Amino acid sequence: MLDIYKIPYSVPAAIGAGTAGLLRELVQREIKILAIGFKFKPDFIIGTSVHAARISRLIGSKSIVLCEDDAHAVPIQRLLAYPLATAVVTPDSLKYENYGDKHLTYPSYQKLFYLHPDRFIPDDSVRNELGIIGAEQYAIIRLSALKAHHDRGVTGITKELLHRVIELAGSSVRLFISSEKELDREFEPYRLTLPPEKIHHALAFAEFFLGDSQSMTMEAALLGTPSFRINSFVGKLSVLKELEDYGLSYGFRPGQEHGLLNALQQFLATDNRNRLYKKLWEKMISDKIDPLPWFLDVINLLYSGKKTKDIKEIQL
Repeated sequence: MLDIYKIPYSVPAAIGAGTAGLLRELVQREIKILAIGFKFKPDFIIGTSVHAARISRLIGSKSIVLCEDDAHAVPIQRLLAYPLATAVVTPDSLKYENYGDKHLTYPSYQKLFYLHPDRFIPDDSVRNELGIIGAEQYAIIRLSALKAHHDRGVTGITKELLHRVIELAGSSVRLFISSEKELDREFEPYRLTLPPEKIHHALAFAEFFLGDSQSMTMEAALLGTPSFRINSFVGKLSVLKELEDYGLSYGFRPGQEHGLLNALQQFLATDNRNRLYKKLWEKMISDKIDPLPWFLDVINLLYSGKKTKDIKEIQL
């Protein structure tokens, strides 16, 4: 994505595999980012990085750590990223975690920083790029590699389930499979070859999304596309539980494949489903703020010398 948009960047460390590889990557990234920090001397280090707070303390700057995952689901993130942060910023669905005065919450979702309708307008020309003809319907299936540190022991979409979904929906909806891992040859005809910068446009016009990825499940729901998810994280993430409560997402754990297939079958049999889910999406969007202006206010107030306890009750 950075190459596509011609944004300069540097890679501090190669991706690690296994415990030893992840530790090596962690240390190398810390050293490289620390060196950049001493040279650049930023006022803030902002992001989801576990390095932001420690490096900020060492170079005398402030840090804002953003996260949308419950701490019990990503305990290493909390352990490494939160203790030294100037501010910890989360959706208000994580308000219960309560990190004191430095914990700033907002009534929205992290992915609406880039998908809020005030900023992101789906381009339906993506249908032509997908080869969709006329009113033909399509759906996107996402297979995650499940190789992040918090994915250890996590399972998702099986080959058998993929066959069942194709059998159930393939005759009425054209299916595309986006896969982080190697795709079996039998599924190659379904491979999604769209450029990555257009995936959100494709999600916005899809009839439904099915995946074992938290991120794309949320992105689809936030674009108003019903999302079906099956993995071991179901029931553990507050933001996705909220989207399930809005009726925009459906979560199933491994072993509940039959329930997923039943829910998908009922969805496909629903009349006027596009109108129904548009209303559900409009309800969700009306309840949530555009988080970007609020976050820019937070940055400006911290820069001006305000303490997090003084800006904790910013009017939203």
